[in-house]
Amino acid sequence: MSLSEITFQSPDPPPLRIHRFTVEQYHRLGEVGVITPEDKVELLEGWIVEKMNQRPAHGFVVGLINQLLHSQLGPEWIARCQLPLTLGESEPEPDLVLVRGVHSDYRNRHPGGADCRLIIEVADTSLAKDRAKAAIYAAAGIEEYWIVNLNDKTLERLTQPDQSSSYAEAETLIAADTVEVQIDDVVLKLPLKQLFEGI
Repeated sequence: MSLSEITFQSPDPPPLRIHRFTVEQYHRLGEVGVITPEDKVELLEGWIVEKMNQRPAHGFVVGLINQLLHSQLGPEWIARCQLPLTLGESEPEPDLVLVRGVHSDYRNRHPGGADCRLIIEVADTSLAKDRAKAAIYAAAGIEEYWIVNLNDKTLERLTQPDQSSSYAEAETLIAADTVEVQIDDVVLKLPLKQLFEGI
């Protein structure tokens, strides 16, 4: 399913032309107050898309992943939680992203694709949208993308971005598995049982 199919499933499409925004125009809308911090939106392939409300389970899992991975990261990397990335004509706000450097490196800009090693989205009501984001992340050269599927208690792991804005490799891990990712000389481990227990 494409992002446009997810975003525009209304039975009565608007009769007027729909406008796509550049990242610069999107920033300007925020500067002049058209988009405010209270507006839960993100820019995906030029479209301003509403973000889903978060259930308690979603917040719990995001926080736990952040805690578990942050404690294992080496000094060359940081975890950013629900903050923007600038990727071509998109400015998504993934639940978690591991980026190279220190926080002060991003004082005057958002991280780009070259800064990122791993993006994680936690999905319950947002599963279709999070799957559609794979094309954006692959096009930006993000090496690895995980979707934590709370409904099915699985983790969808996408690797090897290719030239067609998709990932060449995909696997699904279950709650009994531990997912691992090597970042420089450190192997980060995430036991999925801890994420899904009690949900």
